[in-house]
Amino acid sequence: KAFAQAQSAKSVGKSRPRYDKMLTLPKTERIEHRDASTNLLPVRLSVGDFVKLRQLDDSTGMIEEILPRQSALSRKDAGSTTKKVIQQTMLANLDQVVLVFATAEPEPHFGMLDRYLAICESAEIRPIICLNKVDLPHASYVDEAAALYARLGYTVIWTSPKTGVGIDNLRNLLKERTTLFSGPSGAGKSSLVNAIEPGMAIKTGLVSEATGKGKHTTTGSQLYPLSGGGWLADSAGIRALAAWNIAPEDLAWCFVEFRPYLGECFYSDCLHNEEEGCAIRQAVDDKVIDERRYTSYVRILSGEER
Repeated sequence: KAFAQAQSAKSVGKSRPRYDKMLTLPKTERIEHRDASTNLLPVRLSVGDFVKLRQLDDSTGMIEEILPRQSALSRKDAGSTTKKVIQQTMLANLDQVVLVFATAEPEPHFGMLDRYLAICESAEIRPIICLNKVDLPHASYVDEAAALYARLGYTVIWTSPKTGVGIDNLRNLLKERTTLFSGPSGAGKSSLVNAIEPGMAIKTGLVSEATGKGKHTTTGSQLYPLSGGGWLADSAGIRALAAWNIAPEDLAWCFVEFRPYLGECFYSDCLHNEEEGCAIRQAVDDKVIDERRYTSYVRILSGEER
């Protein structure tokens, strides 16, 4: 039955060369859209986009408008050149990223976490720090780091799929949100997702904890509905957030504790590394900014933290 007027819909998956899976309230339907409309749209459709969709028949719809995005995880397109950089949006309207790091086995690499946090800040997407495997004994520096991130305003949760600690808390944080899980191999992402939603890790192709290799069920991005409400995002192209880059001049803003000092340096183009008269370096010397976090900043700036 054709809609008399364009209806709101959400792109929840794609199948090349067409986007063919839309959420049209009150149920999910597979609708192929006419590619002829693509040239009339100001931006390329991405998974997660909210659109105005006019259904023409049972299987065909026409996208009339892509609604403004609240957020977007983007990266440099393969077609970019030194003269022209093309941004490819991998996921649109992502609400949050759960950054999963084990408290032990393997020990957490907080320099990597700082890079993940910077990428989330750059994209203006809420990060949730999930310290997993709390059933295992862990070093005291893990507690100290967790306290630091909490002071910076980040949500920090402790979880264990084995004992059930923190699972209900995490499940509640996912309700009515579109969420991406990310983190290093071995952190327990698949076990964590299965504890929240049994069988979901297989659907999303999350990293196998046994092999450390991805088992992707799709070549593109997908959104999977959670039984408690909300969506779990999966994308083979963006799961490894640590591979992304941030422009050097934008990196300092991505460290939330640096922001009060931006614009206070002697040099207007200060990168807060070795320049004289740097307000951020002075704050580190004064122990107002944590030295380990500043070291992470310098390592990311120099390209060492990958």
